[in-house]
Amino acid sequence: MTGDQRATSEATDRPPGPIARVSRSKPDARDWYDAFSRRYDAVANPFETPARTSGLELLAPEPGERALDVGCGTGTALVALARAVGPTGIAVGIDLADGMCRASRRALAGAGLERGVVLVGDGASLPFADEAFDAVFASFVLELFDTPELPAVLAEWRRVLAPDGRLCVVSLSRGGFGPTTWLYERVHNLLPTAVDCRPIYVTETLREAGFRVLEARYETVWRLPVEIGLCRPREDGSGGRPANQRDRPG
Repeated sequence: MTGDQRATSEATDRPPGPIARVSRSKPDARDWYDAFSRRYDAVANPFETPARTSGLELLAPEPGERALDVGCGTGTALVALARAVGPTGIAVGIDLADGMCRASRRALAGAGLERGVVLVGDGASLPFADEAFDAVFASFVLELFDTPELPAVLAEWRRVLAPDGRLCVVSLSRGGFGPTTWLYERVHNLLPTAVDCRPIYVTETLREAGFRVLEARYETVWRLPVEIGLCRPREDGSGGRPANQRDRPG
């Protein structure tokens, strides 16, 4: 994997193997992020910032747009979205953990942005009307959902997205599986709360969930492959059985 931008085609091969499962419950995840919210940026930002910035560039939110940040965390991306959409647009963040939402609100206030809204909620069940947003952003979030839940999660994100809207997903990638990914997955299995993100097949999952992938970027962060996918809902909205649905035995 390199940091170079690569165009993607609509054709896709089946992934080479199953992904790890998520054993941590959502209440446990909420409690973990509540407790971790004040220290999150110091620990996670060095890892997440390069890929998150690349994803925001790819999404390219415009003035006047309605933008949603799923799993907004401490608000770094939400602040960038609010600045990009300007006073005629709106940026909304949602996160499972109340501590993270408080941090996002502080970030918006510190940036002097009054056009941002932060809600506590589950990214798998969004409290928004159909087609409510022009742009949806999710950075290191999709891989936190367990394998069987992925189709419903992406269907929900597609539901709130305008027909000509854009979704950008930044995620650890299992494409180009190698020794570093193998080691990371072993650590994830041993410490599923602290090392919660696990690599998934990003492009394949987006396509099979009813999205048309417009562009993908492949980067490495601390030698771990990261995939950044920009997509739109397909007109027929169809989606098959996601590649990630093939569970890891045991």
